[in-house]
Amino acid sequence: MMEPKIAKKGPYVMEMQPGKYSWCSCGESATQPFCDGAHERLDTGLTPVEMEIKSPKTVAWCGCKRTAKPPYCDGAHNKL
Repeated sequence: MMEPKIAKKGPYVMEMQPGKYSWCSCGESATQPFCDGAHERLDTGLTPVEMEIKSPKTVAWCGCKRTAKPPYCDGAHNKL
């Protein structure tokens, strides 16, 4: 398994609507912070984190891929 690519040194703060989402954990997706299947094409050994949002809310998606609380930002980018 490879180490995830740092997609962004900070969170992707977004207003999200209810629905199912796949957060990119490998950092290779062209549709950050969401998965586009790049982990399969590049054989990263990493898989997306599937989650469901039940009501509208603001989400800080991890961009550095080093969070201890995937898929959410926990400030790990401050240590990079």
